[in-house]
Amino acid sequence: MATDVLPLQTTTLPFAVLVVAMLVVEVFLLTQIVPRRGPRPSLARMIIGSSALVGSAGTLMALVNTTATASLDSYAVLLFAFNFMMVAPPGLWVISVIVYRDRTIDPSSWFWPVAVVAMATSAELLMGLLFVVADGPAAGATTVLAATLVSAWYLWSMVGAMVALTVWVPMPNAVRGPLLALSASGFVAPWVVADPIVGAALMAVAMAAVIVLFVRPSGTAPGAHRGVTLGVLAAFLAMNASGFAVVATNGTLAAVVGFGLVMSVAMVGEFLYLVRVGLLPAAEAPPASATVAVAPVELSPEGSPYRT
Repeated sequence: MATDVLPLQTTTLPFAVLVVAMLVVEVFLLTQIVPRRGPRPSLARMIIGSSALVGSAGTLMALVNTTATASLDSYAVLLFAFNFMMVAPPGLWVISVIVYRDRTIDPSSWFWPVAVVAMATSAELLMGLLFVVADGPAAGATTVLAATLVSAWYLWSMVGAMVALTVWVPMPNAVRGPLLALSASGFVAPWVVADPIVGAALMAVAMAAVIVLFVRPSGTAPGAHRGVTLGVLAAFLAMNASGFAVVATNGTLAAVVGFGLVMSVAMVGEFLYLVRVGLLPAAEAPPASATVAVAPVELSPEGSPYRT
């Protein structure tokens, strides 16, 4: 079963090493872009982090092209992409320091959260696509799409980034717990296709854990955490419904694509929430072990609901 979930051959082992290394770099960049404490990040910091994320995505895209059509031109593009990833971000950072100096981002804008998540997610999708292409010729575009969306290389890369941000960004345990459970669903998702019954059961267990541990008997979470918990439950319901559709249809291509799309939307939504909260002006976070219910707090340009 593990072989079906994470196919790894001698020919793809160098790709696996590269992908793991790039995931480590991505997590490091995210922790530098999203401040744990202190003032909101400067434009210069966001530019160097974003250009590095774009460079890693471009390198993966060039690697996919080289794997699919090995030629002198494709290798030249790959070397150019590596060169951009190593040289361009520091140069852009120097220019941005000169132009923007100490200017910081606008905390009320959704531009940077959306941009960061889009760049990181594109790199993770390309990680999945790389192994689909390297595994051999596919039957068609829809088959490639399905294989990419449910690839462990894509889903587990997303999970790695989200878990790192969930631990990194200050927030109460009542919020961190459901978000980690949602990330866990991304970890077990590849089994829904490799072994639909086992995968669907694991997804249901993850949702049950959220209900038992983080939802009150009345059906709501306390105060400001209600929206996050209900959003996580809604995502779980959608993911479980699409997972059971894979089981009911015996893994048809349409059901697999639908399941992969639902998983992607749920994980991108969580990713966007984490980056958005992390980029709001940081201050001293409340103790993560706090269990006192508080009144609902609206997100505002002045700060995060989890920081005082």
